[in-house]
Amino acid sequence: MGRFRRWSWPLTMLLLPLVLMGWASVQGWRADDVLREAQIMRQWLASPSDAWVQQLSRDERKQVISPEGRRTHFQSQVDKVDSDHAWIRLRQALAALAYWLAFAALVAGPATWLKLRVDAWRALSARDFLYDRLFPCWRALGRWLVAYTALLVGALALSLLYELSWGWSHFKAGGWFMLLVAVPVIAVLWIGLMLIERLRQQWHALDSPSSAFLGQAMGRDKAPALWAWIELLAADTGAPMPDHIVIGIDQSFFVTSVDVVLQPAGDVLRGRTLYLPLTYLTTMSQVETASIIGHELGHFSSRDTERGSEIGAYFNLMCLHFSFISAADADPAWIERPAIWMTQRFLHHFQVAVHHWGRAQELVADRVGSKIAGERLFCQALLRVIALDGEIDTLLAERRHANLIQALAEHLRHTPLRLSDTVLQHAIAHPFDTHPPTALRLRQLGVALDASLLAQATRTPTEHDCQWFSQLTASPSPQPDANDVRHKTL
Repeated sequence: MGRFRRWSWPLTMLLLPLVLMGWASVQGWRADDVLREAQIMRQWLASPSDAWVQQLSRDERKQVISPEGRRTHFQSQVDKVDSDHAWIRLRQALAALAYWLAFAALVAGPATWLKLRVDAWRALSARDFLYDRLFPCWRALGRWLVAYTALLVGALALSLLYELSWGWSHFKAGGWFMLLVAVPVIAVLWIGLMLIERLRQQWHALDSPSSAFLGQAMGRDKAPALWAWIELLAADTGAPMPDHIVIGIDQSFFVTSVDVVLQPAGDVLRGRTLYLPLTYLTTMSQVETASIIGHELGHFSSRDTERGSEIGAYFNLMCLHFSFISAADADPAWIERPAIWMTQRFLHHFQVAVHHWGRAQELVADRVGSKIAGERLFCQALLRVIALDGEIDTLLAERRHANLIQALAEHLRHTPLRLSDTVLQHAIAHPFDTHPPTALRLRQLGVALDASLLAQATRTPTEHDCQWFSQLTASPSPQPDANDVRHKTL
């Protein structure tokens, strides 16, 4: 069943236009055949010879009993065609136009797929192409999918108008039944139009993206000591300062250059934002936190790393918009499947490129983070973040703690942190980027995962771990010692 589903969706991209082309061809033949039969009857009526009768169909000849009966029958048929002649010509035009719209969709589908694959290959081969062309490629895909779906909807609508016209002209001869059959086709048309509207809205929405997070902005006036400390870390890493520092609880450490909407206040932050999670800030030492923040600031240390972070953020927003485009429907209508499948393929193939270059930038940022207190201390902090990650996620999922920070401290006093061998394949959760596996990150920094490193990374939080950040943010006049930041040991 899974294999059939995997192949049925792309085949739909070809089958739908082909089915519509076949339907339009049959409709065109029906209109042409009526006019051809009427012309034969006119020729017979104008000639005393019965030779023209031989050109009629077998069914028509069976209906003719005598020359007079034949003449009367032919005349009634010709009169009926003459009275409906304008509508027949209209139906011919509808069928022809529906055929060519379906043919255009048949060409547009594979052409869009081919362009998608070529662009994804170029993005994987060249970082600059990914950074410069991801958004244009996404917007181009949106325009192509709107055009493709519109062609299908147009061809289906014209074929439906054909049948409605035929049903109305032959209402007394059973045409009313065709009017009933048209009801499900109208439903399909409505679904197609709604898909076009979703495509237009969501692709347009990506022009002004933003991300919403639960948190509070800490301005320089609120936490001068914190800002002074971050300035020392930025100076050590050679990175520019963030424009905003946000304290939250439901994410890990991250930086971003996209607009951030803070909840519940609704404040919009533009520029570089550094997000600091209070859950980790109260369970890690200051020097461990400094190393992690150094890594995050490393994303701002060069334009390439910052652009890579932005690309990761925008790509995740594309994935979020896709969830709205697909309407979270596990079994979408047939007319929706080509566009949904094509968008899935775009995200899949470009995800390979985004992760490839994103992981390369993460390793560069690891080097920057290790400048704070050395490679081993950075790896210790990295492992501690991973060890805490599972415990914090568990408490967040429970949603039954009035004070999450106190609940976390109590939980860690009774539940020791653990790091198994599988941690080497673990990648830290991040709202924008996919980090490389931990084993690769340690290997790139030349640090071995020994018992001492694991013991330090999984220790029970000390009193200093729990209090240093609150002391830092409560200090009215901060003068942090740069040597303390660089050389402090646990």
